[in-house]
Amino acid sequence: MHQNEDQLNSKKPAIAPGGYREVWMLGYPVVITMMSRTVMMFVDTAMVGRLGAVELAAVGFAGLLTWTLFSFFNGLLFSINTFVAQRYGSEDRHGVAVATWQGLYLALGSYLVVLLLSRVAGFLFAVMNPSDEVQRLGGIYAQIRLYGGINLFISFGVGGFLRGIGDTQTPMWIELVANIINIVLDYALIFGHFGFPRLEVAGAAIATVIAGIVAAIGYLAVFLSRKSDQAFKTRSSFQINFSELRRILRIGAPMGVQSFLDLLSFTVFTAFIGQMSDVALAANTAVITLISTVFMPLHGISRAATTLVGQYIGCNQLHYARKSGYTTIKMGIAYTLVAAVVFFTVPEWLFSLVTLDAEVVRIGKFILYFAAIFQIADAFGICSVGALEGAGDTLFTMWVGIGYAWLLFLPLAYGIGVVLGYGVVGAWGGATVYIIILGLTYFLRFRGNRWERMQI
Repeated sequence: MHQNEDQLNSKKPAIAPGGYREVWMLGYPVVITMMSRTVMMFVDTAMVGRLGAVELAAVGFAGLLTWTLFSFFNGLLFSINTFVAQRYGSEDRHGVAVATWQGLYLALGSYLVVLLLSRVAGFLFAVMNPSDEVQRLGGIYAQIRLYGGINLFISFGVGGFLRGIGDTQTPMWIELVANIINIVLDYALIFGHFGFPRLEVAGAAIATVIAGIVAAIGYLAVFLSRKSDQAFKTRSSFQINFSELRRILRIGAPMGVQSFLDLLSFTVFTAFIGQMSDVALAANTAVITLISTVFMPLHGISRAATTLVGQYIGCNQLHYARKSGYTTIKMGIAYTLVAAVVFFTVPEWLFSLVTLDAEVVRIGKFILYFAAIFQIADAFGICSVGALEGAGDTLFTMWVGIGYAWLLFLPLAYGIGVVLGYGVVGAWGGATVYIIILGLTYFLRFRGNRWERMQI
């Protein structure tokens, strides 16, 4: 990015700033990256689903609990994307490396906290009160995944560096290689092929952790490479910078709090579904897996908004920042329209990819109809949040996310699903209302202009 429009246009003569081509060129590798993560989750779930409904429920529940414990730190570290993008837009190359190193120090600190939290994972399972077998298998899965948390944090930190400078292809290739490794190891360790022991649920967790190690090594190798060092002095900017750490915490902490409490609310939601029956919990797990095939790539489109809005704010081109946000929202809507049609028309076929249990399919397809209904609102919300985060407008998104999740989502879902007795399908009806209202609220914030005046 350059500091004036003439320089900007001379650098990218064939690409209209903030237009579809620019968003697509930056965004499609992120979409592929997110899709590859979705494939990893999908493969884990589909293979474990062949073991039985209880194993499927256990991995789904444990995976959600694990991500809940990771979520604050993931949100915190994602702010590195915002800082790097704005530093890069203002041509502060040294600031790019400094911000990324502080993110790596935060990644290490985050992992130490997660190790402490892993000691109470069993207690958290007991509080959520699933069946004894779900609790036993889920505890095994969660413990292994938590020990591998450092790999995820490094990937988020350095991934934010690469996306912030506009390099979205490198993370794509790293994630693709890691996910191929995960698929092979899933097959080997879950079912005991290629001479490996049959570890079932534990095997799925071990495969994911090993794939995460490969990804983290790849990210660090790129960040510390000769090319990165020549461009940003990455090998010599490792000093702890407390003022930069405070700035990152000021912007990133609200993102982390929102991410944690959002996922915690969904964990609570899943917990009272788990108390309905193991079949209901398995159907919920299958639906979440299918929705993730849309949700994760949509986040990829949103990440393009974060980077472009940050870069254009950094070079003081606010009109292009706004245009980039609107472009990603339109692309998100187009994508989710296709997904909604698929969810409505072939739900049974989609479920057959995840589970062979007829009762799980029967319940789950009705939930998938609700997912089709809220897809477009989700596009408005997720893409608007990506743009707002690029500007550093994280306090608003935090308070709205927390308030709507705990004061609207949970009471509504519990009231319809449990109090009125409509079960897991009724609970998802309440979730649909929540997602629609949340998406429209975030979009209205983006339509305003407060985010244009944010300073990080």
